[in-house]
Amino acid sequence: MTTAEWIALAGAGVALALSATQYARGRRRSVRSSSEPPAPPVAPMQVGSLLNAAARHRRQTSPTAPISDLRSGVEASHDEQEFVADAAHLVEQLVDIRDACGAEEAVLWRWDESRDRLTPAAWSTSGSSRPQHFLKEEWGPLARWAAEGRMVVMDSADDEITPPKFAAAPVLEDTLLAGVLTVGHAGGMAISRQRVKQWLPRYASQVVRVLSLSEARREYARQMRQSRALLAAVRQIQTNKTHDSLAASICETALEVSSASAAALVRWRPEKEKGAVRHTTPGFRQSAPFALDPGTLVANACHNGLTLFVEDTERMDAGVSLFTAGDHGWHKGSLGIVPLSRDDRVIGAIVVASLESGRITQDEVRNLGVLGAVAAGSLEIVWEIDEVTKRASTDALTGLVNRRAFDEHLKRLLNETDRFGQPLALILADIDHFKRINDTWGHEAGDEVLRRVARKLTEGVRNVDVCARYGGEEIAILLPQTSVAGAADLADRLRHAVGAKPIKFKGEEIPVTLSFGVASYPDAVALREGLFRAADRSLYEAKEAGRNCVRAVGISPTV
Repeated sequence: MTTAEWIALAGAGVALALSATQYARGRRRSVRSSSEPPAPPVAPMQVGSLLNAAARHRRQTSPTAPISDLRSGVEASHDEQEFVADAAHLVEQLVDIRDACGAEEAVLWRWDESRDRLTPAAWSTSGSSRPQHFLKEEWGPLARWAAEGRMVVMDSADDEITPPKFAAAPVLEDTLLAGVLTVGHAGGMAISRQRVKQWLPRYASQVVRVLSLSEARREYARQMRQSRALLAAVRQIQTNKTHDSLAASICETALEVSSASAAALVRWRPEKEKGAVRHTTPGFRQSAPFALDPGTLVANACHNGLTLFVEDTERMDAGVSLFTAGDHGWHKGSLGIVPLSRDDRVIGAIVVASLESGRITQDEVRNLGVLGAVAAGSLEIVWEIDEVTKRASTDALTGLVNRRAFDEHLKRLLNETDRFGQPLALILADIDHFKRINDTWGHEAGDEVLRRVARKLTEGVRNVDVCARYGGEEIAILLPQTSVAGAADLADRLRHAVGAKPIKFKGEEIPVTLSFGVASYPDAVALREGLFRAADRSLYEAKEAGRNCVRAVGISPTV
């Protein structure tokens, strides 16, 4: 910020600054009359005051700033508070200059080049909304002359001995005119003309240095707040070790460091050019997890590895989609997409959005980039662990849970049933005449039938249910909090869903049916150890009854 810009801002905050200086009135020297001998010039105390204020600020500031300090609105509030404090110091300096010159008032004027005029920015008279002792008609042209001529100007006198009533000096930043410093006393100041020529330019130079120091201090405080807040955000993320908790933490932290109202975490697979939304906070229409469609804004940002910031999304094409091809109506407000990279590979993205245009700022998106750079490492490790765990517990052909993982789920769900009393149902499904399918259409066709059947069964159950490939063509389904009757009804719906249409493979239509055995503990089976045996016995009964039917423990057959 230039000195001219600082002075321009000072005009807006000076009223608050004046009230902030009233506490110091008791220690201020009174204005001397023109008959008193001039005192030695007093060097302004501003630099020391600012250094003391900076020390107090460091002592009073917590070593760990709130994460919300990174939001643009909070940052602006901090800046405003510090600016008001700096403006108060500027007023104190003007009071010192006034007293050193034996004037009634010292005023810092802003030079408005576009309007070719001077405007008061700060003045020494406390409690007033405008300078109180500036004789506009008499002194205004002199102040302007000092600005235009870049020189010290005083009121005219018949001799050099008579103390001046008014003096003005340009406030210069290098060769740029930032404003004018004026001092005046209608009855004459307690300082000689020679001393005005000597000291007023020095005071003007000190004003420039103090303003520069103030801006440097505020920038330092701003950077320290951001560093502490980012460190707190990183620590908050790194305390989460599992995929779900880490994803949730990243999204929640993204909301804390920005002004967004919704956040999402995307996983991107560069080798497949595909991605999925792994976590969303309330605010988006879709809840994770769901697949990312190609050609959408987020997919393109991940593909290109480029951060996207949109201040007003309503200016975009109405046909643009965010996550999926059908979410055209999402764009209203502001948006940020920050790709997450590891070793020059994009592995995901943080997406933040707000319903209010201009709410999210470029600085906030930049902070999210810093946050994402740290989070990417933790995410990559967690995602790799998830992949290894998933491969170890998943059947490679069907994508269903494998037998080892099924046994672990069965044990866990039986323990929950014993603890909470809710029944646990088990469905065993077997593809009818699977050997005949392999013999007639080949093993490749048999593999495709297994994949399609697994997909149909998975689509037909709840997220809390567990589908597993238990044997060659046998699939087991665990249904928590489900009675034997409810499980039998579901099995029959699944039977109809699979058998309704033949499976097409390489131009051939392969008819497929399933047989089902159903049991439930403890409503149909008294002992937990007997649950699987009871379901397997029911499946055998279904096959004996001609296949393509459901048999359940304790329920009379209807098919």
